[in-house]
Amino acid sequence: MNESSNDGAAARRRAVGDAGRASLARAAVAGARPARWAALLSVLACACSLQGLSPGWDASSSGGEAGVSSGAGATGGDGGSIRESIEIEAENEELCTLYGGFTRMEDEKARGGYYVTVPEELDCRVDQVDCLFQITKAGTYRITARVAEGPKEGEDNSWWIRVDSKPEEGYRYDMTGSEFHVDIVSDTSNSEPKPLTFELAPGEHSVSFGCREDGAKLDWVGLVRLGP
Repeated sequence: MNESSNDGAAARRRAVGDAGRASLARAAVAGARPARWAALLSVLACACSLQGLSPGWDASSSGGEAGVSSGAGATGGDGGSIRESIEIEAENEELCTLYGGFTRMEDEKARGGYYVTVPEELDCRVDQVDCLFQITKAGTYRITARVAEGPKEGEDNSWWIRVDSKPEEGYRYDMTGSEFHVDIVSDTSNSEPKPLTFELAPGEHSVSFGCREDGAKLDWVGLVRLGP
């Protein structure tokens, strides 16, 4: 056998070897894709499920400079239903209207850098914050809020709550905590506080925080859909 024949045979063996390695590489990549997508889906699912998992979930981690935050999270309590929420900054001039003595105040601890309050020296009269929500799904909703007590701890800590201007006298809502925190808005007029829930149809709805104690601080207001 001459030298050219040997060279040809060697070239064919290299080609076969290269083709085999290429097939193995393609198989490995194909096998890795499902695992990579599964891992990515797992991460996405985890990120979505942060919201609404517990009353103590602090939505400040989601930002809020634009004044509105929305999202969805798995409740895990009724077969995988989805709990949706909308949050509006109380100082958002497009979606919230301040009446009476309510004032926009700067505070780096507030989400977006601002909160609203009736200053201590003004006392409560006809003072109210009305925030407008656009609801796309009918269902049972509850109110959440990021709040803090005013200068007089144990005193500057309550509001009158109304949805779509009802009830006229408002539900009394007391909270505790000198630092900003997320709270479920409840009717605290009785010895056993009861979280407020409302049956809402699609469309525009107002949530109002009326001044009961001046100095109480309101950072943002939220609506959480609990289910149909």
